[in-house]
Order: sequence, then structure tokens, then C-alpha cells
Amino acid sequence: MIVSFIVALITAPLELIYWIKWLITYAAIRFCKSLHHKRFELYDINALGDPVKLGYLVPPLEKEIESPRPDSQLLESADEVFFYGVNSKSECLLVRIARGFNQTACAWIYLKLANGKTYSLTESTGVQQSFEGQCQQFTCGKLQMHYMCPMRRWRIFYCGMLKETSNGKENPEDTVFVKFAFLYKASSDVYDCTLGTNPQGFTSAIARAKWKVPFVPPIKEFKDSVNFYFQTGVIAGTVSVNDGEEYEMYLFGEKGRNIAKFANVPGSKCITILGSVPSNGLVIHASEMSFYNIFENAPVGFVVDPNGEMVSLKKMGVNITSFAAENNPRSFKASFNAGRNYEMSGIMAEPIVNEVGYQGWSGSVQLAFVEFEVQNKKGYGLILFGEVQKATMPTFNVPASNMSLPKTVPLTVKFTDEVSQFGEVSGGKGSSLGKLTHLSKVEKFIVPKGIIVTTSAYKAFLTSEIHNAVKHLEDVAYGNESGDLKESCAKVASLVENTELPNEIRHSIIENLADSFGDEVNRLKFAVRSSATGEDTASMSAAGQMDTFLGVQGLKDIFTAVTKCWASQFGYIAIEYKRRNGQVLNSPMAVVIQEMVACEVSGVLFTCDPLTSNPSKITITANYGLGEVMLQT
Repeated sequence: MIVSFIVALITAPLELIYWIKWLITYAAIRFCKSLHHKRFELYDINALGDPVKLGYLVPPLEKEIESPRPDSQLLESADEVFFYGVNSKSECLLVRIARGFNQTACAWIYLKLANGKTYSLTESTGVQQSFEGQCQQFTCGKLQMHYMCPMRRWRIFYCGMLKETSNGKENPEDTVFVKFAFLYKASSDVYDCTLGTNPQGFTSAIARAKWKVPFVPPIKEFKDSVNFYFQTGVIAGTVSVNDGEEYEMYLFGEKGRNIAKFANVPGSKCITILGSVPSNGLVIHASEMSFYNIFENAPVGFVVDPNGEMVSLKKMGVNITSFAAENNPRSFKASFNAGRNYEMSGIMAEPIVNEVGYQGWSGSVQLAFVEFEVQNKKGYGLILFGEVQKATMPTFNVPASNMSLPKTVPLTVKFTDEVSQFGEVSGGKGSSLGKLTHLSKVEKFIVPKGIIVTTSAYKAFLTSEIHNAVKHLEDVAYGNESGDLKESCAKVASLVENTELPNEIRHSIIENLADSFGDEVNRLKFAVRSSATGEDTASMSAAGQMDTFLGVQGLKDIFTAVTKCWASQFGYIAIEYKRRNGQVLNSPMAVVIQEMVACEVSGVLFTCDPLTSNPSKITITANYGLGEVMLQT
């Protein structure tokens, strides 16, 4: 009894300090809430005549917040999107991409099928594109995610190698080719983690922490640290393993978006339970989070009840046992309140450990599949627990060469000129050869020398007569005028082919060839190759539709081959293909003039299967002699 009295006497001042901090924090939260509206409070069914408020048009805020962050913001803010889903077969999917500064990114994949096999990936890559402009795609390695309609529909795609685990046993050599494509459709309101979602719970969590400044609650730091939102939905699509038959999956889960500030990450801890009860539609997202000097054990998350109502989490507690022996799964218990009390108990598989090594962080996150019971119903899901011990301040690497498109594009450029790397100057083939030539200085491989007759030269070449003929061709192709499309194509191609190159283009070609090859220009043989802008994209390929001329020798024949390349884009097959794919019929076009290589064998090497995109299979098609022979057979 005396001991209890002494303990109470010692802890009384601490308890008093806690309640003083609690009152200050609660008043500050109420004040902040009165000044700010909900971020996604965008719709009003009574707003007649307003298509945005009525939900017919997507609000600009939703497009902005769902799109990748500009590179300039990645030094201080996260840029993460993830999707998760489970079903009654205990199948599960988790995909995540987190973009970082210096064009880095981190991807996670966890896929569990009904046969008990799991497939996982942890990958970092440094080839991300700059997203200062409009873009809605997240990519990392072979994983791609982009919205089709923000806050409503997303597409998830992967085609590559994954590590396979069977019955909890992992073999380092068991990597298989997996391809999946899913469509996510939202089905609930948005849980936006703001001060108003759980004012009392957040007040207690902030009051428990040590504040940097006495009696000044870290409200702003809290808001910066929990700048994320979630939305439940369904994920449907197909999966195939090792080019096998496509397997359909239908999952219940959610999408998450994290754009929180980095400054408060060191010293953070989190445990999150993501679960779904297929028999009644109950969805659970329950987290307990701590950020050093900001808040401790804050209950974050929500429950979507069987009636479809989303209720914010108010309280949470989790207890996880350690592994007692091999093949003996650990158990866990969780209790939380979201409008009512929930008691959850279950078992979890052995966790997969993902190191948190990007962005200069040091820490890890463990991910495990769980089976549980809640309200006497069986459910499935994932549990994640991890921490970040420390983080170094990021530094932004300024590119050594910050290229910009010149105001005046020359008529010809050499492969060694930086401007040759721009697709709008050199077309598809030309820009690729420019980039390869630039990389060859570092990687030490050989690119045959050459020059590019640019799109600027093509524009200077077009006469008013050619413009009129092209206008008639376009009218016939789009049904504005009657006529035979094949005849119109042949007329324009003939006109272009028989038009002489202007003297300034000839002189520019001669000058650049002399700079590259010296006095050997008239002795060497060249390949003169078409290189149109936009000829090869993710949705279409113009391979073989425009002409290439091999073994061209002498300036006169080179000039003729250049005009024939320009004329070939008006061939009937090329025009019909571009018309059907919604491409510009008279696209800016460059021409590559490249030194011929004396070869015994020529061909094409595909670093993945050209039919299935399987990267574990390399395909080579080749023949004796020139590649032109292969195209004709």
C-alpha cells in the first residue's frame, strides 16, 4: 500500500502535465478544424446546373492529387500509391510504388494464389521519367499503375519476373515469369486522415508525445505527417504464370495515396491491419502510428460496415506473439473501436521483410498474410509493421548536361550532337542512335557513325504544291472529298520523290558527312533510313512501313534516297495504318544516313519474348547477308 502511494505521488505531476497538454491540443485541433473544410467535400446533389458538384465532371483537385507529384516536390514529400485486395479463396494482392528524388522509385509486389504459392518483388530503379507536365502514370521497373478516371478507376499492370514461394519455403533460384492486369473500381467514400476524423484520439496521441517546444502542440507537424487518404473498392483482372493459362481474380480491398512530408519520418513506427470479411463485406483498415516528438500510438484508419458506411477508427490495440517454433505460425489479437467495439484474433504467416533503403532512410517493413475472425466471421488480409530509425537529408543531383531544344533546329545533325537525341528533331530511329552514341562514350560499345537530316529540313523541303496534294489526300482519307485513297497516296508519293532537294539542305548534308567521314564519303556505302516522329509508340508500331535504302554510294544517290524516304510515309499501307490509329498523316519526318557495316550475318535480338514479353526467353531472328533479305522472306 505504501509503494502504491509513493508511485501515485511520483506520477501525479506527470499525469497533470499530460492533461494540461491534452486540453491545449484539443483546443488547437478544434480551432484548426473550424478554419479548414474537408479536402474531398466536393459534391452536392442540390447544386443544380453545376456538373462538377453533381459528379458529372471530375474536379480539378482530384486530377491534381491523384497524379504523380512534380519532381520539385519530391525532396520533401512522399509520392506513393498502393492497392491491396483479398477474397474468400484466401487470395491476396498488394502492389505499391513510391517515387523518390533523383528519378528513383521503389516497388513492392505481393501476390498470393489459391494454390498457396506466393510471388513477391522488391525493386528499386533509377530510370523514372520527369513528371513536371501532365501525367497520371506511376512506373517502377515492370510495374505500371495509372488512373483512367481519378478517384474512380485505376489500371494495374505487371509483366516480369517474380520470386516464387511455396508452402512458406523459398528457393533463391525460383523466379518465374508473371503477368497480371487488374482494374480497380472505387466503391466507397474517401477516408482523408485529417484532424477532424478522430479529434479525441489524435489529441491523446499528441499529448503523450514529447514536444520540442513546451506547451506548443505540434499540430502542423501532425498534419504534414498524416497527409494520406484511402478508398475501398474492388480489383478484378487476370494472372498468368510462366505463359500459362490466364487465371481470373476478383478481390475486395482498397487504394491508398501518401503525399506526407519527409521531415518527421525518422523515429516513426507503424503497425497496420488490412482486412476484409467476404461473407458480409466488412472492410478494415486499422493502424497504430507513432512519430517521434509528434504523437504516440495514434489510431488511424476506418471500417466500412456491411451497410457500406465508412466509420473512422477511434481506438486501437494490437498484441502479436513471437514464433514459438519452426512451422508454428504466430498469433495476434487486435481490438479497435469504429462506431462500435471490434475484437479480432487470428494467425499470420511468416513475414516477408522489405528493407526501407531508398530516400536515404534506414529501416524495414514486415509484411505477412493473415487469417482472422471478427464478429464470428472469417476474414483475410495483411498485416504490416515496421519502423524508420534514421534518415539522411536528400540532395538533388543536377544533371551534368541539361539539354534543351534549340530555338532554331539545324537542317542536319551528327549522331554526336546532343540535339540529335530529341525525338522531335531526329524522329524515332535518329533520336535512339543519338542516345546510343552518347552512351557509348561511357559503356564502350560501337555505334556506326552517321548524320540525321532533321524534321526542320523536311519542313523546308515541302513546297506549296506538296502541301496542296497532302491536303487533298487528307480530305479523301477522312471522307471530306470523294476519291480513291490509293491513287491519292501514289500522287503525293510521286510528287515528293520527284521534287529536288533545296541547295541549303544539300550543302548541309555534304558538310556534316565531310565532318564525320572526311575524304572517304564517296568511297563508303551508307544506309539511308526513314525516321518519323511518333512512328513507334506503346500503342502502335510503324516497322517496315516506310522505306530504308541499303548500300547507297555517292552524294547524288544519297540525295535521291532521302527524298524517297520522305515519300514513303505517303504509301497506302502507311497512310491507312496512321489513319486507323488516329495519327497525323503528314508527320514531321527525319532521315538517318548511317555508315553501312560489312556483315556476314544480320538480324534482330529480342531481350524478351516478342509474343509474351517473357524476359526469361531471348529470341534471335537472323539470316546470312543484309537484314533486307530477312524482311523480304
